[in-house]
Amino acid sequence: MPVLYSLSEEGPARHRTIKKSSPSTMEKITTTWLELKADDRMSLKEGFAEKMEIRQVENDAFINFVMFAGVGLPWRWYSRLEWTQAEWDDYFSREDVRTYLAFEGRKLVGYYELISGKGGGTEIKFIGLLPRYMGSGLGGMLLSHAVKSALDSGAVWVWLHTCTNDSETALANYLSRGFRIVRKEEKMEDAPGRDELIRKVAGFFERYYDHYSTLRAR
Repeated sequence: MPVLYSLSEEGPARHRTIKKSSPSTMEKITTTWLELKADDRMSLKEGFAEKMEIRQVENDAFINFVMFAGVGLPWRWYSRLEWTQAEWDDYFSREDVRTYLAFEGRKLVGYYELISGKGGGTEIKFIGLLPRYMGSGLGGMLLSHAVKSALDSGAVWVWLHTCTNDSETALANYLSRGFRIVRKEEKMEDAPGRDELIRKVAGFFERYYDHYSTLRAR
């Protein structure tokens, strides 16, 4: 994160412009998986308790979608943009998902999601700052809080992945916190262009309206 932490194969990073062309483009993406074990030497950033308030909130399709898009859209995260309400509900019921919102004073600055898995492992599925707060020094604190939350909940190891669409500094930041690389993979990915991303985002709000508009008739 420190310019921004945003993880996924689905999408942190220095700001870059999304191409305004509608067609998707094939790009070679390198994804790097990292892990941190509870008994590893860690270098977590201190001070987040004084600087930030981070609250666990109830999982909710609207909140999780808005944070996913708000953090990830500049980096072309798209994996969840077309999820239906049923797919969100299935995700929340099937996975042990915990969602955290990060505040600096009254400002919502970022979020992260944790998924507890088998064997004592916890994945930092998504984590990031909203773009206007990149470069604020909050990214390292947010990552450190996510690691601490996972370990405090009983995880014996924490893992995440990042890719070449993320910030040039992201990987170095993860390594500086004590994460170590366990795997790399290269593949061609069909990345959506600007117009396609906007269409996908608009589709969510259309589905949201259709799903809940019946409440007016009650």
